[in-house]
Amino acid sequence: MPTRSSKNSPTHSRTRLTLLALLSAAVVVASPPIQAQNGEALTVVPSRDKKIVRRWSLPGDPRGVAIGSDGTIYVGLAEPQAVLAVNPRTGAVRKRVVLDSAAIASTKELVTFRTNADRTRLYIANGSDESATILALPSLEVIREITMEGETIRDVVPDPRRRHLYVLGRKVHVFDADGDTELRELNVDDPMAIAVSSTGSTLAIIATEDYGSAKGTAVVLFDTTSFAEIARDPLQTDQAIEGAMFAARDMSLVAFSRDSLFEKPVTSRPMSIKDAGEGGPMRVDIGDVVNSNHVCFPERSGAQIVAALANDSQVAYAERRCSASGTFSGSARNVMTASLYGVDAYALAYDKASNTLVATDRAGFLTIYTVPRAAVVR
Repeated sequence: MPTRSSKNSPTHSRTRLTLLALLSAAVVVASPPIQAQNGEALTVVPSRDKKIVRRWSLPGDPRGVAIGSDGTIYVGLAEPQAVLAVNPRTGAVRKRVVLDSAAIASTKELVTFRTNADRTRLYIANGSDESATILALPSLEVIREITMEGETIRDVVPDPRRRHLYVLGRKVHVFDADGDTELRELNVDDPMAIAVSSTGSTLAIIATEDYGSAKGTAVVLFDTTSFAEIARDPLQTDQAIEGAMFAARDMSLVAFSRDSLFEKPVTSRPMSIKDAGEGGPMRVDIGDVVNSNHVCFPERSGAQIVAALANDSQVAYAERRCSASGTFSGSARNVMTASLYGVDAYALAYDKASNTLVATDRAGFLTIYTVPRAAVVR
């Protein structure tokens, strides 16, 4: 008959230690990997691709990316939910801040990274976490977290005039510049994307519009002094829009869906105000047929996959390999486009000082690319 070991016997002690060791190992495997600490360098990934300037391995599901005033690359990691400040020449991690540990929450998606005009603030849209985070640059100190219960936050855009902060959720929320107080909620249903003009005078909201017999996508423009609606015009598509930006000295609005890039003239001809009749609404005519390009955005890309270049009449975007393409010119084009072809990126940021594009890849890479040649406007 086998003998039982007591709690104080050597056999029991060895068994208990073995179980503790196994449990400890299981905890290590289950917890999110802790990426590079301050001062540690990312691992270089060699490449023969001529359009690649530098590439590093960056595990942790890289998402949004932004460039600081000194060229520092700020990149978000969904696992763990952290922001890294990376030296663009050496790949050294200058700073690292964890926004939420896995034990507290693991829902921050770090969808978009936007900076203010002097790049002293970083604004992060956290997606399904129902929040936005404001960080100080270059310290990465958390200044504020804005929580919008029940709303997936898809973008956070600062006002170039430093008066407001625009938060895209189920509605478009206008906050004061510091994100302390919500000033108003704009009356646009089902907003999909937002953009603010370079002067800060105009806010564009792209949303679903009911045209009676069918629904389509519309561009709604607001004067940011009074927040009076100044235009509501069809984008001439029924596709869901992922992101938007003003370009060409605010003469055009560029918007994109999963497989199309649209350019809508905004000031391509003198604006005229038309009276729809006694008591009827006033509207600004921003007419003209929308231009469109068929593109192949990466399947898992975010709302930051298109970047304006040094000349704001040029935009670049990452594009997976595909065979289908096409262009429709409805009116004069103000914006030239450039495809970073064959790049499966999540987000792009343009560094004006080095004239390069920085891209994150959810497969686990951070890459600096040369700027591709823009297509000629015809």
